[in-house]
Amino acid sequence: MPIPAPMESQPAWFYQRLIAASSNGIVITDPHQPDNPIVYVNPAFEANLGYSFDEAVGRNCRFLQGEDRDQPGLDQLRACIADQRPCTTTLRNYRKDGSMVWIRMHVFPLHDQYGRLLNFAGFLQDVSDAIEGREAAEQARAHLSAVLESIGDGCFSLDRDWRITYINARGASWLARRADDLIGKRIWDEFPEALGGDFHLAYQRALKTRTFTTCESYYAPLGVWLEARAYPTREGLSIFFADVTLRKEAEAKLIHLATHDSLTDLHNRFSCMRALDAALRRSSDGGKRVGVLFIDLDRFKEVNDAYGHQAGDAALQEIGRRLSTFAGAGVTIGRISGDEFVAVLESTDTGAARSMAEALLRRLGKPIMVGGHQVTVGASIGVAIGSGDEVTPDELLNNADTAMYEAKANGRHTCSVYSETGTRLLKQRLQLRQELFDALAMGQFVLHYQPQINALNGAVVGAEALLRWDHPRLGLLAPQAFLSMLEDSPAIVAVGAWVFEEACRQARDWERLGFRLKMAVNISPRQLTDDKLPALLKGLVERYGVHPECIKLEVTESMLMQDIDKAAAVLRMLKQEGFRIALDDFGTGYSNLSYLRQFPITAIKIDRSFVQEIEQDRRCLDIVNGVIAFAKSLKLSVICEGIETEGQRCAIRSTGCDVLQGYLIGKPMAEPEFRKLLLSQSMAPQQAEPGCQQG
Repeated sequence: MPIPAPMESQPAWFYQRLIAASSNGIVITDPHQPDNPIVYVNPAFEANLGYSFDEAVGRNCRFLQGEDRDQPGLDQLRACIADQRPCTTTLRNYRKDGSMVWIRMHVFPLHDQYGRLLNFAGFLQDVSDAIEGREAAEQARAHLSAVLESIGDGCFSLDRDWRITYINARGASWLARRADDLIGKRIWDEFPEALGGDFHLAYQRALKTRTFTTCESYYAPLGVWLEARAYPTREGLSIFFADVTLRKEAEAKLIHLATHDSLTDLHNRFSCMRALDAALRRSSDGGKRVGVLFIDLDRFKEVNDAYGHQAGDAALQEIGRRLSTFAGAGVTIGRISGDEFVAVLESTDTGAARSMAEALLRRLGKPIMVGGHQVTVGASIGVAIGSGDEVTPDELLNNADTAMYEAKANGRHTCSVYSETGTRLLKQRLQLRQELFDALAMGQFVLHYQPQINALNGAVVGAEALLRWDHPRLGLLAPQAFLSMLEDSPAIVAVGAWVFEEACRQARDWERLGFRLKMAVNISPRQLTDDKLPALLKGLVERYGVHPECIKLEVTESMLMQDIDKAAAVLRMLKQEGFRIALDDFGTGYSNLSYLRQFPITAIKIDRSFVQEIEQDRRCLDIVNGVIAFAKSLKLSVICEGIETEGQRCAIRSTGCDVLQGYLIGKPMAEPEFRKLLLSQSMAPQQAEPGCQQG
C-alpha cells in the first residue's frame, strides 16, 4: 500500500481543489493592496451570495454588508485585522439579489515561514436557519411569557434537577417571593417545608411517570389552599397553580350545612348514621365495640306549648351546646329529629357507655333559662352496644331506641341498656332474613305507589314504586323492616329485577288508561354496580312498550360513594338508553354538588328533612330556594318529598319546585287505590315535569 505524502509536500493544485470543493464560502484578501481587496472566492461563495468571481475580486468585503454598517461584529472584525489576529463573528450580509443572509465568519491571517503577513482568509458559513430558528423560539417564549403573565393562575417551570426555570408574576406573588430570587434555584431548597408533602409527591409522580398529575392541598406556610396541575415537558415540568382558599371555604360551609343541624349545629341524622356506619366497619377489623346513646327529651312538647316554639328552639340550642361538650375523638353527637339526639361512641363497652349516659343526664338536668323563665328538661337515654360483625347501623340505632323506651317506662330521666329482650328481637330478625329467600318465589312481594303531583296544578304526574312484603305471619311489612337484610342477601338481584318488571308493566297499564306517568324506581347499591342492568331495563321497556323516559331511576349519595367509577359507568349507559336519573335525599350529603357534575343526573329529590322544618325555620326555605335555583340553572327538574302539611305545600310551591310528594299528597297505596285516584282527577291527565321527556 502506498504511503501518503506529508501534507506540506502536496502540490498547489491539491489545496486549490480542496478550497474549491468546500461547502463553506472561502474568501482571501490581500492586505498589501489598498483597502485590503478580495483576491479569491471559491464556488461556494459564488453559489451562496450570488456574486461571481469577477464581481467579488478587487472589492473590500464590506460591500457584503451594504448599508447595514451598524453591526457590533464589524468593530470586532476591524480590530482583529488591524492586530493581525484571528476573529470569529456573525454578521448580516446581503446577497446580490438584496436578500439578507446570516454569515458566521472566521477570519485569520496567513504568514510565510518568516512570520510575514501574506493574506487574510475567511471561512463563511450560512447560519440563517439556526439564527432565525433561535429568534422564532425567543419570540415564541416571549409570547408565551406574555400569555402566562396575563392568566389568572400562577405558573412555574422546573427542569429535571428541580430547578425553577420560569415563574410568572402572579405565581411569585402568591408564594410571597420575587421571581428573580427563585429562577435557577432548586424548588425544594427554597421551600423545604413542602418536602414529603402532597405537592412534593405529586410532582415526583408526574416527573417519574411522565403523566399529567393534579394535587389540591392546604399549604400551611402561606395559610392557603392551593390547587396544582403538573404537566410533563421535555425539560421537566410545567406547573399551573391557583389559590382555591375561597372555594374551599365555600365548600366547607356547604359541607357543614349538609351534615349539621341548622338549629343546634350538631351533626344531623345523615352525618350521625355515616359516623355510625364507619365506626362499625372499623370495629369489624379491630375487634372493638361501638356504642349508641339514643337521647329523647322528656315532655319537651310542654315547653313549646307553654312558652312557644321560639322559646323551644332556644332551649334546643342550649341543649345542643351542652351535648356538644361531650363530642371529641371517637364521640359523635347529633340531632336526628325534633327532640331526639344520638351519641356514637367508638371503642367502648357497656360500662363506659352507661357512665357517659349518666353524665349526660346530670348535665341535661340543670335548669335552662327560656324567655325569662327557668325550665328543667330531662331526658331518657337508651344504650346499645355492638360490632360490625353483629349488627347494621340501623339495627344498632333501633336497639338503642328500644332501650330508650324502656328508660321512659322506668320513670323517665334515666338510662337503660339494651337487654335480652332486644336479643330475642334480633333472633326474630334473623328468622325474617331467612324467610326473605323464599318470599319472591311465593309471590309475597307487592308494589305500592305513592303519587307525585304537578306543583302548579295538582295533577298526578308520576308515582314512586315502593316495595312491600306481604308476610303470611306478620302482615304487610314496610321496607324499614326488611330492606337492609334484603340488600345484604343474594335475593336482591332477583327481587330488583322483579320490581323493575312490575313497575314497567304497571306503567303500561296506566298508559292504556290514558295516563302516561313517570314511574320512579329505586335502585339498590348492588344493582348500581351491575353492568348488566342497562341491558335488563332496555329489554323490559321494549317488552312492555314503555318509553325509557317514563322510567326514572332514583339513586342515593351513599350508593354512589361505594364505587364511584362503576356507578358512573352504569348510569351513563342508562342515560344513553333514554332513562332518567334522579339523585334522592339531595342536601343530606357533603358532596352532592360534585355528583351533579360527575354523574348524568336529570333530576334531584330534595330530602324531607328540609321540608319538615320549613314552617318553623326560615333557613330551611332559604336552602330549598337556593338548591332549586341551582338545579334550574343546570336544567334539572326538582321533586320535594315529605310534604305533610298544607303550610309545607304552600311554602314549597313558592320556590318553583316542579313536583310534590308526601303524605299530604297521598300515602303509598296499592294499585287499585292508585287507579281510583287517577280516575277521580277532575282535570285531564297531565304528564310529569311536564311529560316523560324531562326529569
